[in-house]
Amino acid sequence: MSLWMWLTVPLMGLVLGLFGAGGGMLTVPILMYGAGLPIKQAIAVSLWIVAAVSLIAATHQRAWRVLQRKLLVFFSLGGLGGSIIGAWVGTWIDPLVQQGLFSLLLFVVAWWLLRVKFHDSPQDKPCHCSLAVLTGFGLGVVTGLLGVGGGFLMVPALVLLGVSHLPTAVAHSLVLIAANAVVSGITYAGKVDLPLKLMIGIVLVAAVGSMVGSHLLQRLPVGRLQWVLSVVLVVLGVVMLGHLVVTL
Repeated sequence: MSLWMWLTVPLMGLVLGLFGAGGGMLTVPILMYGAGLPIKQAIAVSLWIVAAVSLIAATHQRAWRVLQRKLLVFFSLGGLGGSIIGAWVGTWIDPLVQQGLFSLLLFVVAWWLLRVKFHDSPQDKPCHCSLAVLTGFGLGVVTGLLGVGGGFLMVPALVLLGVSHLPTAVAHSLVLIAANAVVSGITYAGKVDLPLKLMIGIVLVAAVGSMVGSHLLQRLPVGRLQWVLSVVLVVLGVVMLGHLVVTL
């Protein structure tokens, strides 16, 4: 394990606390290149780390105060089903295909993140329940297959479903990410070894970053944060895609 890994782990928590997203997208590369884990093991470990840090961040933000419970239930039902299917596929799919899909997802999300517009204050809308189930299912598949919570896709999806205030969307996203990641992690159980000491250490360090991110969420301009994070995702995508090309 390298020193830079422990220096970047707080960034993962910071991003998760700020955007309700990005934990898995940063954790998988950190585990691969910092701890030397193969991608399948990195994905399985990432799921549990993301679940734990998301719950810590949601608790710090007091997410229960702003949750739209009906939307959350229907979104969760679709997400849990999709997570099981995605994790099942992820256990037998070729690791190089997983890495390629992961790289492409980083580019897509970076582009999408720049296009999303948020409102300055909460705007409640009726629950589009059938659409919430379908959207949750698709993001659940992403969670299980690629070891990411789908947060960068989840937050824009929540905007389309009526949760167009960033702090409120982040609170929903953190709860949904934790649920999807736990279900996917259970599906991987027994198929991949989990280094518990490494996991606990990363969770504790990342938790500090997540609480800082939750604090900054209320104070920093959203547009600038979106742009910076998009650049980070593109850089990660280039690195992972380049590694894949060299491997091939």
